[in-house]
Amino acid sequence: MTARNRLLLSARCLTAAGAFLAAAAVFHFFAAHHIAPILRRAVDARTFAFLEPIVSFTFLLNAVLLLPLSFTTLYGAAGVRRGERWAWWISIANALTVVALPCLLLYSMGLGYFADAPLFLAGALSITAAGLLMLLPLVRARRDLLPPA
Repeated sequence: MTARNRLLLSARCLTAAGAFLAAAAVFHFFAAHHIAPILRRAVDARTFAFLEPIVSFTFLLNAVLLLPLSFTTLYGAAGVRRGERWAWWISIANALTVVALPCLLLYSMGLGYFADAPLFLAGALSITAAGLLMLLPLVRARRDLLPPA
C-alpha cells in the first residue's frame, strides 16, 4: 500500500468513525428522556429522586461532548488526507479518547452489567469499533505525514 493510500484509508476511517460518534451523540439525546421511566420502575421514590437528575445529566453530557468529538474527528480527516501533522495529532488524541471510553465502562461496571443490557452492550461495542477504526490506520499512516514546517 502506498503512502497516499494509507493516508486516504486513515481519512476514510476517521470520516466513518466521526459519523458513528455523531450517531452516538444523537442516540444519547434521544435516550435521555427514557431514563426517568426506566429508573422509576427499578428503584424506590427516594432513590429515584436522587439518581434521576444525575443519570439524565450524564446522558446529556455524553451527548454534548460527543458532538465536538465527532466534529473534530471529521475535520481532522480532511487534514490527514492531505498528510498534515496537526490533523494527525488531533485525530490520534480523539482516537485514544474513544478507545478509552469502553475501557472505562468495563472497568467501572464489570462484565455482569453488559449481560443484562443488550443496548448498552451494542453501544459499547460500536464505540470500541469506532475507536479501533480510528486508531489503527492512524498509527500505520504516521510515517506518511508531511515533514514538519
